[in-house]
Amino acid sequence: MTYLAVLANTKKLAPGDRKQLQAAIEDAPFAKVEWLMIRKGSEAKQAAAKAVAHGADVVLACGGDGTVRAAAEALVGTDTALAVMPAGTANQFANAMSIPEDITEMLSLLTTRQMRTIDTGRCNGMTFLVMAGIGFDAALIDAADDDKDRLGMVAYLRAGAKEVRKRKPFPVEVEIDGDKVFDGDASCVLVANIGTLKGFEAFPDAIPTDGTLDAAVVTASGVREWAGLMVSAVRHRQHLSGRADLHAGRTITVRTPKKHRFELDGGVKGETKKLEFEVVPGSLMVCAPPVTAAAAVAS
Repeated sequence: MTYLAVLANTKKLAPGDRKQLQAAIEDAPFAKVEWLMIRKGSEAKQAAAKAVAHGADVVLACGGDGTVRAAAEALVGTDTALAVMPAGTANQFANAMSIPEDITEMLSLLTTRQMRTIDTGRCNGMTFLVMAGIGFDAALIDAADDDKDRLGMVAYLRAGAKEVRKRKPFPVEVEIDGDKVFDGDASCVLVANIGTLKGFEAFPDAIPTDGTLDAAVVTASGVREWAGLMVSAVRHRQHLSGRADLHAGRTITVRTPKKHRFELDGGVKGETKKLEFEVVPGSLMVCAPPVTAAAAVAS
């Protein structure tokens, strides 16, 4: 029987959804259920660590990508699995792992012990699950932050339209596994553990079980070049666009002469001149459909 710890972000989880989740959990065969309430995503790490210390088998993170990322940070390298009830704006990780939005279907993953073990990424000592980056992507996310709860994905589209017109490339050096692979001007550097965003394959070769991270140094500038890159990406031809330098490795170092904003899984974490990435293979258990089922859902 499973000991379930429910980590609920009260800002993200609507009261109606919480009542529905409580009712569904009462009907499910869990040996023990503990509720841990938080008011912001950053509190999820401490709450999840508490659940691990109490002996929880599964931590169910109810919230957006920030809540999920912070909870995962406490679960990496433990025997406690991560489950997700998506309740954010983008829900990148839940979508990439084909985790159902339906509460009953999601809980079925837990009660039937459907698990996948995946790699995680680490950036400057912090865990990320999907993607991280510095430059354009972080600026876009920062610009959309105030409006995302009210406008949803429209906030990101509106911020992107503004940023693509004003964002200028900046000097950057990138090393992969100790070898310098780029030294020049770029609009952003993206690093992916999982390459899929809302069904869009930003990194077609990035899968969370291969023991590597994928990197893209994007040199596009202005509306025309970004539009061309997006068209190439839709056709899975990013590598032929001339605007994205693609690499993969176990460790990635990014250096810039001036501080720039950086983000992890859609949350801005500050400014820095240096990012040090590494993959942590097979470090997190996730309640998710098996790969074959996930692929079928995605298609």
